[in-house]
Amino acid sequence: MTGNQTSVLSEWILPAAVCAPVTWVCLVHRFRGQGRLLGTVRSVSSALAVVLWTSAMAALASGLLLPHASSVPPAAVGVVAGAGLVPKKRTEQAEHPVMAIVTLGHSLLINSLMLRLQTDRADWCARMTGGFDNCWELDVFADRVARHLKARVDVPGRSPKGRSGLVTAIRDRYEDVRAAVQQADTLETEIEKACKDEQRERTPQEAGRMLRAFGEAEHLCAYLLELAHAHGKRSDDKKIRALRRQHLYAAAAEVPAR
Repeated sequence: MTGNQTSVLSEWILPAAVCAPVTWVCLVHRFRGQGRLLGTVRSVSSALAVVLWTSAMAALASGLLLPHASSVPPAAVGVVAGAGLVPKKRTEQAEHPVMAIVTLGHSLLINSLMLRLQTDRADWCARMTGGFDNCWELDVFADRVARHLKARVDVPGRSPKGRSGLVTAIRDRYEDVRAAVQQADTLETEIEKACKDEQRERTPQEAGRMLRAFGEAEHLCAYLLELAHAHGKRSDDKKIRALRRQHLYAAAAEVPAR
């Protein structure tokens, strides 16, 4: 191997190779509890774009700066570039304009990845809550999900404060679903009684009110499912789908663990 080839390998390729895994670890840490980097093809593509961009910036910085700072190891440049994804506390000192320009592409890619993860989570929750015939089926499903989540709160590495906060979030969001279901059921009972007393069909306004009430319950159930998406694994999605497929009357005999 010639000297030029050795120089290219050490100054350009090595920093990029070191930067890639460091960047991935930092991405996992940064978006922990916010989304799944491997959830969909689009999220994988967005995460890969961040890794490639950061690695390219590490290679560029190493290739251009190291000739003027030979005491800096090339691998260190890759580590520093990848670790730059870790969120930092805001400071009052303004960022240098040159650094702002250099990091513009990185910021755009990170924001794009964040939006993609949020969209993937919303789509997943919508799929899980869609297709129920009535509010009570939705309520039974929400009850199953809440108990499923509570049984998985105690995991290694989760602090007591984190467990307590998650239990509280599960309880509060499930109670919101139950309250919305009760309101929707009360509204449906009132409308049915009015239609029976007056011997008429539902008006478009009454149908719209019922749809909005049911939609509110769906929305709150999706809000509960966000916890399953954020704190669960992709392999756990099969269990959520299985809970959804369980027969309604089989679940009626279950004792709710609230």
